[in-house]
Amino acid sequence: MELLALDEDSLMEIFSYFCFNELLVLSSVCKRFLHLCQRHLRKIRHFELDYRSVAGRENYPDYLRNVFTSLGPTLEAFRFSGGYIMDETLKQLIVDGVAAHCTNLRHLTINYTILNGQQLRSLAVLLETLVHLDLGRCELTDESLGEFLQSRPLKLVTLAIPGNTNLLGSFFKDWTTAYDLEQLDLSYCFSLNVQEMDEFLKHHAKRFRAVDVTGSLWLQRNKDIFRKDGRSITMGTSLPVLEYYKAG
Repeated sequence: MELLALDEDSLMEIFSYFCFNELLVLSSVCKRFLHLCQRHLRKIRHFELDYRSVAGRENYPDYLRNVFTSLGPTLEAFRFSGGYIMDETLKQLIVDGVAAHCTNLRHLTINYTILNGQQLRSLAVLLETLVHLDLGRCELTDESLGEFLQSRPLKLVTLAIPGNTNLLGSFFKDWTTAYDLEQLDLSYCFSLNVQEMDEFLKHHAKRFRAVDVTGSLWLQRNKDIFRKDGRSITMGTSLPVLEYYKAG
């Protein structure tokens, strides 16, 4: 009897013996195999991509396509840390894969990866579902971040952008979509002028309650802006900590 002649339950039992990478290979064979692999892989809801392992693969475009096609639709959290010196083609494939397939993400973490304006525009489609976003040490600028945050209605409760040393704070002036924002990590954004947040806090972030501005050069002289209008804002954040399945 041929494998494809077996019923669904029998195939599911056979596929249960395959490891993660074997399931990814099988997912590219045909649509029926893709469906079977997705049923086994859908239990992975929090996924971390190992850059060094992926970069070492000769066929990494095919591997990434299989990862995002198989896992993307059911992922709730995705994490990636690339390093400032990384292959631009690989970076773009990851950005495009996340944007195209991870349509139900609630948590996105991309760290130590230079993201330009075009890449942020690609990722903006995810803002419609994201609740927690971490773009720490991604060389963000006020212009690129401001455009990104204003491009979609936001559901963000927490935003972490630590270590983006190019940020001055002018992106706050046009950011009017922070309806649900509660926590903001601006730590080690050394050039950030927290005074730029004054109007933002007053008019556009009514639920805002916690901020981390460790390392801000302007903190000592301007920190009173966090206590205006009878609001008590904690100097420190408590961001979600998740367990990730790591593969590369």
